[in-house]
Amino acid sequence: MLSLRPRTRRQPLSRRLVIVLVLVCTVVLNTCAAVTVGVLRDSLFDRLDNQLDTTVAALRALDQRERNNQPLGLEPGIWLKYPGGLRVALAAPDRRPPHGPGPKLTGALPAGGRTVTARSGEPGSDEKFRVRIQDLTDGRTALVALSTNDAERAADHALYVVLIAVGIALPTLGLLGALFVRRELRPLEQAARVADSIAAGDYARRVHNPLIGPRTEVGRLATALDRMLDRIQAAFIARDTSQERLRRFVADASHELRTPLQSIGGYAELYQRGALPDRASVDDAVSRMRAEVRRMNGLIEALLLLARLDEEQDTDLEPVDLARVVADSCRDAAAVEPDRPLGFTAPAGPVVLVLGDEDRLRQLVANLLGNIRMHTPPDAPAEVELLREADQVLLTVRDSGPGIPAADLPHVFDRFHRADKSRSRAQGGSGLGLSIVAAIVDMHHGSIRIDPAPERGTLVRVRLPALPDARATPPPT
Repeated sequence: MLSLRPRTRRQPLSRRLVIVLVLVCTVVLNTCAAVTVGVLRDSLFDRLDNQLDTTVAALRALDQRERNNQPLGLEPGIWLKYPGGLRVALAAPDRRPPHGPGPKLTGALPAGGRTVTARSGEPGSDEKFRVRIQDLTDGRTALVALSTNDAERAADHALYVVLIAVGIALPTLGLLGALFVRRELRPLEQAARVADSIAAGDYARRVHNPLIGPRTEVGRLATALDRMLDRIQAAFIARDTSQERLRRFVADASHELRTPLQSIGGYAELYQRGALPDRASVDDAVSRMRAEVRRMNGLIEALLLLARLDEEQDTDLEPVDLARVVADSCRDAAAVEPDRPLGFTAPAGPVVLVLGDEDRLRQLVANLLGNIRMHTPPDAPAEVELLREADQVLLTVRDSGPGIPAADLPHVFDRFHRADKSRSRAQGGSGLGLSIVAAIVDMHHGSIRIDPAPERGTLVRVRLPALPDARATPPPT
């Protein structure tokens, strides 16, 4: 259903802020102008009232002289003009207002002590007066008037000056406000441009600007956006890396499985064509096919093990004596290769406890020792050392074989990676041994590192979190 309501197009934030700023400044400046002019006008009229009070006090003194038979010197009913715009008169006995060049009052005069405003009685004059009515002690009424024209002109002049100042200040404030708002909102515009670039696929853009204070609201927003962008970019990189690793893994696994299948298929085709003339040839072909099947089963078991290790990151672990596990694995390796010099050193006294899975830890040590057996000569010495370092356990496996090329060290834990490209699959492993070791170490929240040995060979360091010592019978060394 279509809506016929017209869409209101919102103005940019900077323009709205400037408009609001100008409106607020207009209200504030006009209010200040009105208050200032009003206070000035009240102050000027207060001065007039003070002058009237002074004049009235003088009349009281004159009234006292008249009571002492000294005449007041004023004619009733007529305004007398004095310098400074002062007018003084005595009301007629019937309290009629005075006449002549001065304030024009109509009707009977009010009671004494009042202050009124009156216009001039002269034709063509717009002069105004403040008139104080004062009753004297002898019953007569005195009137004192002061012109308000000077006060009115001063107040009007102040009003004109304030209005001109406001008229100049408002455009200036609007221009300065526009410049300030634009400068302060520039990081937000930059953030919007960065967001547009990221939406277009440029994930390397960042909002950070050295000129933005890190403690300001815009600075905190820029920092938060940059952190979010870093995490998003890291997530995309991790996703791409994972996809690339998965693609290589699937390709390598397919290749590794295709080779024995091709070999089995080839021997089967030879048998079907009658290319195996005697019993010995058939037995040899069957033997080779069984060997390929065993190698394929071993590869599949390794892949399934890696899949299980990837799923067992949160498995329940229990205290395991790592010294006993390593000692048993070394004895097993010595039984397989009795001619290889294999040394094992472990701490004496307390057992070395780690929080782990004993079967997986045995497999870890067995894979490291099997890697030595597969890639070093049978008489090459090897050393296994177990140390306790503060809150960690360090397992060191050192061999004196040909070592690993420096170019292959960053990839030794990649699945299906072989450092010795010339080694055949029948002689070498599947390329998953060290990958399984790294997965087991990661499952136990540890770390592993492989470096060239100081003299010759390879040095493997495995660090695992240690548990507090518990007194027990020391393992055999």
